[in-house]
Amino acid sequence: QHYYITNNLRLEMNSLQVCCGEFIRIILFVLNFIFWAAGGVILGVGIYVKVQLEDLKHIEVSHDTLQTSALFLISLGCIVFVVGLLGCCGSLTQNRCMLLLYFSLVTLIFIGEIALAIAVYANKDSVTKSIKEQFGDCMDKYNNQTEPICQDTIDTLQSVLKCCGVEGPSDWSAPGRNYTAPPTSCCKDNATCDYPSAYQEGCYPTINTFVNTNAKYIGFGVLGVAIVELLGMALACYLRSFIIKRTEYEQPHAA
Repeated sequence: QHYYITNNLRLEMNSLQVCCGEFIRIILFVLNFIFWAAGGVILGVGIYVKVQLEDLKHIEVSHDTLQTSALFLISLGCIVFVVGLLGCCGSLTQNRCMLLLYFSLVTLIFIGEIALAIAVYANKDSVTKSIKEQFGDCMDKYNNQTEPICQDTIDTLQSVLKCCGVEGPSDWSAPGRNYTAPPTSCCKDNATCDYPSAYQEGCYPTINTFVNTNAKYIGFGVLGVAIVELLGMALACYLRSFIIKRTEYEQPHAA
């Protein structure tokens, strides 16, 4: 019976299938080597920013924002690095367990991205409203020493986006705030600032305009990532099937 199975597989495993399997293995290795290298770079940048926080004070970004960005980059770098390493090792050693783990991780990431995209799209109005409310809340707590993150966040957004207030600089003189002048981050020189010289565009319209203007590029970027992930999943699945079939051909008892 084993001889019959082996003979059938010998006929099925022709040279074209072998070449195709090797080609898929090389493509999967190259693809994941790029991911592994990119993950290493992202991780390195995150660690550098985290270690050199004090030396990056000249950048127009708050200390808390830099620290959060560093932690995000480190987390993202670790995920991409590990997934890329699994893909590289799995394709190089042709280890079925590694390929299965790689496939499972990429599938989970892909499902998570799809779920997040659907959730954001379905609740985009509430998300936008929440961002607007959080910005206004932070403006109310701007001089609150117990919550310095609010001041840092507001100053970073206003300096980087060149905007002032939620809808405009007049938000700083609204009842409940009554600032005689907007924060210095509302002005170009960041030294002295008054309402006439402040940025006249509000931060909420600026963010909204930026997102709407670049929505198609963001969409293309997300679509590109999804296609690469699907490609990686398909290649890993095919390579694993090829390895199982080849194992049956070479070692019938191991199948």
